[in-house]
Amino acid sequence: MKAIIQSKYGDASNLMMTKVEKPTPNENEVLIEMNTVNIASGDMKVNTLDIPFGLKTIMKIMFGFKGPRRKIRGLTASGKIVKVGKNITKYKVGDRVYLINSMKAGCLAEYLVMNEKGVIAEVPESMTYQDAAPLAFGAMSSYHFINRNTVKKNDKVLIYGASGSLGTYAIQLAKYYGAEVTAVCSEKNHKVVLSLGADYVIDYKTTDFTQNNKKYDLIFDTVAKLKKSNVKESLTSIGKYVSSKSLTSEKVSILEEINEIINDGGLKTYIEKAYSFDKFKEAHEHVYSKHKVGNVVINIKEDS
Repeated sequence: MKAIIQSKYGDASNLMMTKVEKPTPNENEVLIEMNTVNIASGDMKVNTLDIPFGLKTIMKIMFGFKGPRRKIRGLTASGKIVKVGKNITKYKVGDRVYLINSMKAGCLAEYLVMNEKGVIAEVPESMTYQDAAPLAFGAMSSYHFINRNTVKKNDKVLIYGASGSLGTYAIQLAKYYGAEVTAVCSEKNHKVVLSLGADYVIDYKTTDFTQNNKKYDLIFDTVAKLKKSNVKESLTSIGKYVSSKSLTSEKVSILEEINEIINDGGLKTYIEKAYSFDKFKEAHEHVYSKHKVGNVVINIKEDS
């Protein structure tokens, strides 16, 4: 089968398409025919080690010292189950699923095997494979910070970095829970964030929201660029600042909650661009530029 591999850390030039052996599922695994792979900031951080210097040693211990330990890259994707092990009870052949495989990666290939207990969920009926591929990264990460326990009706929520993957999902989640949402991003992306439900927009290039004398119940920094001390005066007395620099949970139960929100009409995926499998380097370069809007995906299947 075709797969995208990476032997050492660095830019997209280190990625290569090759042929590898098609995996075979054991009794507790499912074989998934990959349809669409999401390329996210998480892929960039692991593939390029574009992280604070103090964290690089930890990342190398986790993922490999000279290069990714798992050569086949790709962390989040969607596809169809084409074979199941004899002990599988939750899924059947033909099920459409989406997933995240952070530590093992392997999504940038024509096939992937995963344990039934992995972080997998069925694709909602209203969504295509392409719509579903980014959910287990962008939507699940945003849900960690914006959920029924953190946002209440009429809360004032500010999303910083609102036009990225986390931001586009965060806007919708905050609106779903009844909040008034202010989206901070570049002016060229204001139309996108407004279409996703933002009530107000701020161009971070020309306006410093901390100087507008407004108070927010929650400030979500999706790009980990703000300092808590700098936004303290923009929070209400019980307001909270949260940042994507914090670790998030990867759980099937969260994906199931996200599916309920999707089925309730509260969440959709914004995709800026979809690339064909052979354009994998261009897709990664787009993400590595740090200027993508919403999500960028690679269609493994030609009919995606």
